[in-house]
Amino acid sequence: MKILAVSDKEDIQLQDFILKKSSTFKDLDFIISCGDLAKNYLEFLVDSLKKEFFFVEGNHPLLHKCESKHYLDKIVTKVYEKDDHFIIGGVNLHARLEIYGDYIIVGFEGSMRYNPGKFQFSEKEMSAIVNKIEDKIRIKNFIDFILRRKKKKIIVVSHAPIAGVHDKEDLCHRGFKCFEKFLKKFKPLIWFHGHVHYEGQMNEQISKVDKTLVVNVYGFHIVNIVDDKIEIISNIKNFSNL
Repeated sequence: MKILAVSDKEDIQLQDFILKKSSTFKDLDFIISCGDLAKNYLEFLVDSLKKEFFFVEGNHPLLHKCESKHYLDKIVTKVYEKDDHFIIGGVNLHARLEIYGDYIIVGFEGSMRYNPGKFQFSEKEMSAIVNKIEDKIRIKNFIDFILRRKKKKIIVVSHAPIAGVHDKEDLCHRGFKCFEKFLKKFKPLIWFHGHVHYEGQMNEQISKVDKTLVVNVYGFHIVNIVDDKIEIISNIKNFSNL
C-alpha cells in the first residue's frame, strides 16, 4: 500500500512533480492530509491524482463549512446532510473509524486549546474523543474475532502530535497525553501528524515509539507499506532521488 501524506505546507515541488505525471504516483492507494492546508491545494492533489482522500482539520479552519445560525437551517441539516463528513471529495476522519483493506484508519483534528478559536481541545475534551474511538476499535476487533477474520492494523491521522514525541513546550504545539495512552494500548502501525514545523527543509521527524512509526508529515511524505513493513520512499529530504 502506498500513501501520499501531506500537511501544513503547500509544496511547489510536489505540485510540479505531479504535473509531470511521475510514475511514482501510479500505484498510489490514497492521500492523507494532517491539516492546515488550503482547500485549492488539496483539490489539486485529489483532482490530479484521482485517489481516495482522507483528512483531519488542523487548528486553522480552512475546509470547515460555515454553520448557519438559524435554528431551522440546523434542523434541515441534521435531517438531510447525513454525509457531512465528506468534504472536497474526501472523508473527514475526525472521531471516525474507517476501514481500508486490512487497515483501520482513525483521525483526530485540531490542537491543544490555546485561545477561543475552533478546532482546539483541552486534554479532557480530546480524551473523551479518543475513548469513543477506542470503543469503536474494540467493537470492530470483537466482530472480526467472532467471524474469524484477520485482526486489522491501525493507522492514525492527527493534526497535533503525541505528548513527548515531536511536540514543543508551548501550549499550542504541545502534544496530547491521551494520544500517548492510545499508542501504548493499541500499538498502531503508523501515526501521521502535522502541526509542528521543523526548521530547515532538509530536516525530518520520524520516530519509532514502541511498535509505532510516528511521522511528522510537514510538507509531504510518500510512504509504502508492504506486509506491515514501512518504507519512507520520499520526503523533502530525498525528493530529488525519485
